[in-house]
Amino acid sequence: METVTENQVLTQEELQVLNSIQEETQALIYELGEIELIKLQLDERKNQSKNMLDELRVKEQTFNQDIITKYGKVNINTNTGEIIPLV
Repeated sequence: METVTENQVLTQEELQVLNSIQEETQALIYELGEIELIKLQLDERKNQSKNMLDELRVKEQTFNQDIITKYGKVNINTNTGEIIPLV
């Protein structure tokens, strides 16, 4: 390994390689930042979907309880609304 004893300058080729490495590093940092942002957005969407699922479950349970209270335990044709007593 050569020791630097006075001010020296990189060759043009070495400087190009260094600049290229720096540009690629910056591009990678930017890409990783975008990925983290997307992950945060996906987490938010996932939480919203979980909340919607919880609300839907409550809505379904309430509806089922209302139907049982009004008609007893029955089957319902979801296309026609026909109530079919359980035998």
